[in-house]
Amino acid sequence: MLDYKQEQKIIEIDKVKIGGQPGENSTVMIGTVFYAKHSALLDEKTGKIDKDLVEKELNEFSEIIEDTGMQGIIDVVGAYSEALIKECEFVSEIVEYPFLVDGLNDGSRIPAMEGLKEIGLLDRAILNSIDENTTEESLNKLKEIGVKNAVLLTFGSKYIFPKQKIEFLRNKLIPKAEKAEIKNFLVDTAVLDLPSIGINVETTRLVKSELGLPTGFAPANAIYGWKYGKKFGETSRCGAIASIMSYCVNGGSDFVLFGPIKFAKCIVPAISLISGINSYYRKRILRKSISEKTPLKKIF
Repeated sequence: MLDYKQEQKIIEIDKVKIGGQPGENSTVMIGTVFYAKHSALLDEKTGKIDKDLVEKELNEFSEIIEDTGMQGIIDVVGAYSEALIKECEFVSEIVEYPFLVDGLNDGSRIPAMEGLKEIGLLDRAILNSIDENTTEESLNKLKEIGVKNAVLLTFGSKYIFPKQKIEFLRNKLIPKAEKAEIKNFLVDTAVLDLPSIGINVETTRLVKSELGLPTGFAPANAIYGWKYGKKFGETSRCGAIASIMSYCVNGGSDFVLFGPIKFAKCIVPAISLISGINSYYRKRILRKSISEKTPLKKIF
């Protein structure tokens, strides 16, 4: 069972605690809305959505999170800044969780962050992401807006293997976040494809053991596109999805982007089991404290 010697940083965004030793806080489950094939997305340019469907999915997610004692964040995807602002505002009215502002590039993300500041939602907004392509101009704009929360994405053609990703994080991404005066940053170890997810697990271990930063990744695109997983029907596919998410979390991830929010019932209970076991071990065997934000008393 993991227990890192390096002191672990815990960040708190609107009551959600991310990071710490395994079992100290529950894993943060991040579900996505308004992705390309989401039935609720009616017009990506204007931000027209099926509000009833989104509300139903968000409420179901919230109920599962609360029932299991887990923690949640909503990943709001959008290609156009005005639409992204509308979508984030709607999500914020339905559930109380923080949300990722997941624009396709800085041209959509940064104006969205500025718009969210104007309507008083900047504290709950998490920029996704600061990456290899984030320019000095963008960093200065983020500082000017007062963005507090961001994801650092360790993706780049020169940064494939774990040690390369760590050096990229140390030498490029963290200095960028500091230049923009980001208060809270999460490390996304950047999934390439399904069989290479072991690289992400090792990178997660290195980030936690050497830097102590909240870290995780998004196996969603890789597993949902896995044709073999669909061969034996939806029950088998659900098991495959839950298994890869569980593998990620048991590798030390503080958060996991599990894909379309409608799959919460398939995934969140499975992850809560691992999260609860880790909390039990930390409290009973290691004799160390855990927060109230674990599923230990909820699911057993």
